[in-house]
Amino acid sequence: MTIVSMSVPDELLGRFDEISVSKGFRTRSDAMRESMRLFVDEAEWDSSEGENQIVITMIYDEIGPRGELSVLQHRYEEIQMMLHLHLEKGQCMEVFIARGPNSRLREILGKIRKVRGVRSIRFISTSRAGE
Repeated sequence: MTIVSMSVPDELLGRFDEISVSKGFRTRSDAMRESMRLFVDEAEWDSSEGENQIVITMIYDEIGPRGELSVLQHRYEEIQMMLHLHLEKGQCMEVFIARGPNSRLREILGKIRKVRGVRSIRFISTSRAGE
């Protein structure tokens, strides 16, 4: 491991420390490492040539697009896992976990966005690079 020293305005450091504590980080270094990972993940997701792992969650009405989402799972080998949950008030959640080239993951997201009846889509990407 490498020790890094940096200059930060007092106000920014104070806010960072407050948020770090509220999020349960034990040390400032733990919070900085997590911040750096997120920064790298975002940059690699923006890269068209990189590879990532992605978790996609979708919310839709119970009488909805489950069949279309299942077809996507079979069409894209990058989708490793699919989880279906029943929420309250006749809504369902589908969770896809996928990994592969960013271009294919973006293509999957694009296909999901076109499925009628999907009310909400959220995703988290994480790079496949080491820590």
